[in-house]
Amino acid sequence: MKKKAFPKKLLFIVLLIVVIALLGRQGFVKLYRLSQEKNSIVADNRLLKIENHKLAEQIEKLKKDDKYLERIAREELGMIGKNETVYQFEK
Repeated sequence: MKKKAFPKKLLFIVLLIVVIALLGRQGFVKLYRLSQEKNSIVADNRLLKIENHKLAEQIEKLKKDDKYLERIAREELGMIGKNETVYQFEK
């Protein structure tokens, strides 16, 4: 009879360790969630680096290319050039 009790205790201890490992404070579930969060942050970081590169290119164009600067001023700020007249018509 004592031989059967030992495997049950061992099984119980092993199951207890597995449950603690999975649900514990530093368990595998938390580790998985943190891994997913890290992957998401890395992906966001990649996108931000691409956006920063595009913005740096745009800054350089604004500094060096007068025609580009004029186009942006007209399109985004509604500015007009010297000796130009704007006519507005009602619809």
